[in-house]
Amino acid sequence: MVVLKVANVSKRLGDFTINNINLEVDRGQYFVILGPSGTGKTVLLEIIAGFHHPDKGRVYLFDKDITRLPAEARKMGFVYQDYMLFPHMTVKDNILFGAKKCFPLSDALDKMMRLVDILGIGHLLDRFPLTLSGGEQQRVALARVLIIEPTILLLDEPLSSLDPNSKETLQMELKRIHEKFDTTILHITHDFNEAMSLATHVGVMIDGTLAQTGTADEVFSHPNNLDVASFLGIENIIPGQYVDGTFKCNEKLIFPAPPVNNQNLSYIYFLSKDVRLGCQPGSSNCFHGVVAGISFQKDFVNLSIDMGHQVKIKLSHREFNDYPLTCGSNIDFHIPASSLGFI
Repeated sequence: MVVLKVANVSKRLGDFTINNINLEVDRGQYFVILGPSGTGKTVLLEIIAGFHHPDKGRVYLFDKDITRLPAEARKMGFVYQDYMLFPHMTVKDNILFGAKKCFPLSDALDKMMRLVDILGIGHLLDRFPLTLSGGEQQRVALARVLIIEPTILLLDEPLSSLDPNSKETLQMELKRIHEKFDTTILHITHDFNEAMSLATHVGVMIDGTLAQTGTADEVFSHPNNLDVASFLGIENIIPGQYVDGTFKCNEKLIFPAPPVNNQNLSYIYFLSKDVRLGCQPGSSNCFHGVVAGISFQKDFVNLSIDMGHQVKIKLSHREFNDYPLTCGSNIDFHIPASSLGFI
């Protein structure tokens, strides 16, 4: 069942412009809109919430046109990255603020006690927001919107201000909330890893347009254009030309390619972690190159291989230690055909 539908929505707001956005979010999905800062993600979320009206297009909730419906009548839960808690109210009063308008006080109190138990913030009820950590404030903000039983939960960069440990903990918390409450969530972020961890479905927003949507696996594994592939952090995107069943980047890099029907292929792409060292006899996509650069990171080692084009390879420290490689070393490697994509 489609919970939210955005149809041909455009809006200019200050320096931000979104153009002809089309989006559908089904019940129970955790839909993440991923895109660089400044691309209009928050503007889109605020149009959905009713804080702005679009210049063009319509917004539907369960097939009802809500484009001009006031925000308070939409029964959506909205959590900003800075939480927007009332500093002069206790945690208890913050959580109950909206619920008292939706339910009798006794029902609101019952709902609050169940939520704070689930979120582990029952001991904070008499505290004020400024005395809480970022993770605690985030849980309070989530409780405040979940208590009204929103039709959809809208999250605006909810983890961006947290330290790495708190961010990981809250990611797990959001996954648990999604599963426990069967909540439909629309979450915007610029963080690729955050999207990979949480999303069932993903939209990539670039320059005010929704460039691609699909399941998380479809979008992350099969970007449909160069901008999406680049934003998703695919390290190896190499130009070339499709010729008679092969994709030729240069004389050193020639790959078998699938049949093409009325499609101009201009790039091949693959992840650095999918490149394998060594070549088995009879293996396809085997290449010989020279190590041009080595970069040591905490959890892995990056190699740059000179093939006329730079080929990036990501190895674990154990893999790297198995090979006596230095800059200038000759190296054999292969790329599984299943790891290749074409644009």
